Amino acid sequence: MTLRPLADLSPAEWLLRDDASPQLLAQLGPSGFASYVRVLHEDIGGTRDEGHLSDTLLAALCEHLARHTTSPDDCFFGLWEGYGQIHGGDAVGFLSRFSGPPVWPGRIFGREKPPPPEPPAFPAGVMAGPLLRLHDLDHFLFAGSIRDAGQWGAATYRSGAPRDINSPNLMWPADHAWFVTTNIDQHWTGVAGSEALIDDLLRDDRLEVVRQRYDEGALR
Repeated sequence: MTLRPLADLSPAEWLLRDDASPQLLAQLGPSGFASYVRVLHEDIGGTRDEGHLSDTLLAALCEHLARHTTSPDDCFFGLWEGYGQIHGGDAVGFLSRFSGPPVWPGRIFGREKPPPPEPPAFPAGVMAGPLLRLHDLDHFLFAGSIRDAGQWGAATYRSGAPRDINSPNLMWPADHAWFVTTNIDQHWTGVAGSEALIDDLLRDDRLEVVRQRYDEGALR
């Protein structure tokens, strides 16, 4: 199933009431959790993904998250609205120009008619907001099961090719048992939760996990 977009931002009010600095809130989540870690992103040729958990790592992480909440089917997901694939138009023209079947020109000579602009990934009502602002970044808010994390229900390109939209930038369950944040310019994902959750993550050989003290200040 795909996640459903929300026009009601009230599920995020608990975040905005937290006393943590905006930077820590965006990079590690709210204060007061028992433990915090960084989950390192996939390393491809010596370079880690920036602002994105691969499908494999996201699935492994969500397996643990589902076991450490009483509401695995009632979760919330933030998606940074700045990704070009979301807005369509010229922002993704170069991504979709060569996708799908080859297009043969109608005439041997003359200028080929330019293709129409790509539509946005989501309906107009979703694109119009409201948006959740966290540390100067705006996010669309979605709801659904943790099993469906990253399944945004985005429209395909005109060719039928799927849009490659990033993994969730924010995730938390209705019972607030944990919080996950993937900052757009970081090579790791912050996870806040119980000691039991963190212990499970540290023992999982599929994940590279590093403990993180919350009071260390600004993170790089």
